[in-house]
Amino acid sequence: MMSGIRFPRKFSLNLSKFCQARVNVFLFKFLPFWASRWYLSQIGKLYYFFKAREKGLIRATIRHIFGADLEPHSLAILIKQAFKGITDHYHEKLFVAYSNFPRLLKFLRHRINLNGKQELEEVLAQGRGIILVTGHYGAVEFLPGALSVRGYPATMICRFQTNRLRQSLQERAEAVGLQLLDSEEGNVFLMAVKALKSGRILITECDEFDEWRPSPENSLTFLNSPLTGDRTLDILQKRSGAPVVTAFMQRNGRKRYTLNLTPVLTENSAGQAVGKACLGVLEASIQASPAHWYQWKKFGQMLDLTPEAVDDYQENGHLAPELQVPVPV
Repeated sequence: MMSGIRFPRKFSLNLSKFCQARVNVFLFKFLPFWASRWYLSQIGKLYYFFKAREKGLIRATIRHIFGADLEPHSLAILIKQAFKGITDHYHEKLFVAYSNFPRLLKFLRHRINLNGKQELEEVLAQGRGIILVTGHYGAVEFLPGALSVRGYPATMICRFQTNRLRQSLQERAEAVGLQLLDSEEGNVFLMAVKALKSGRILITECDEFDEWRPSPENSLTFLNSPLTGDRTLDILQKRSGAPVVTAFMQRNGRKRYTLNLTPVLTENSAGQAVGKACLGVLEASIQASPAHWYQWKKFGQMLDLTPEAVDDYQENGHLAPELQVPVPV
C-alpha cells in the first residue's frame, strides 16, 4: 500500500531522479549499450506521460526558435529528434555512472575522436591551465572521462542528484585521475581558480541559465533572443589568467563520437568577452545540429514561454530534460 510511503516536504520528482531509480541502476550494470538505450527511451515515455506540461514547454521553446524558418513537417521531425537527443543524454549519464567499468574505459578510449587535440596540447603546454567550456550539448557526459583516460589532468564542476550517483562517480573519477568539484560544497570558485593555477583543465558550462548572475551591461543575443548575460566566466578567466577552449561532443551514430575543441581565448586574443564568445560557439553548434542541445526547458523558462497543450495518447512520448550540471566519469 502507498499509504506507508512518506516523502520530504520539498520532494519533487524530476527526470534525473526518475531515471536513477534503483532498478535502472541495477539494469545498467549488465545490459548492453543498445538495450539500455532502448530501455531508457521507454522510461522517458513513461515519465512524460505524467509530465505533459514539461513536454509542452520543450515543444513550445523549439517552435519559438525554429518555427519561422521550418515548414510544419520539418519542425515536427526536429522536435522528435530533439527529444531523442535528450533520451540519449540520460542514457549516457547512467552508462557513465553505472555500466561495467572496464567496458566503459574501453568505450571512452576507442569510441571518441578528439578534433583539435594538437591545439589543446599547445595551449595546455603554456602551464596556465585551461578553462574548457562546454554546454548541455551532445554526449557531454563522456567529455571528462574521454580526457582523463588519455592522461589529461581534468577537473569538473558538477552537481549530484543522488548520493548513490555521487559515490559511484567519485570512485570512478579517482580511478582515472579526474578531479570532481561538488558545487554544493565549499567555495567552488576558489577551488576552480586553484585547479587552473596548478595547470589543470577545468570543465564548466556556459548555458546554466538558472545559475546566471545577470549583468545589465552585458547584453547579448542567443538563438535570436535578447538576453542579459552572465559574467562568471569572464571573472574566472581574469582571476586565473587561463586560456579558454570550447568543447562540444558530437554524436556521429553507431556509438561513434567527436569531441570538437576550439580555442576561444589565448595569448593573442586578450580582452575578448569570454562568456559571449563561448555562447557564440555553442549557438553555431546548435544551429548546425539542433537536436544535440537539451537545455530547451530552462531556456523556455528564461524566455517566459507558455507550455503547449500535449495529448500524450496521440503522440509518441519522448524524454524531455531536467537539466543539471553534467556529471563526469
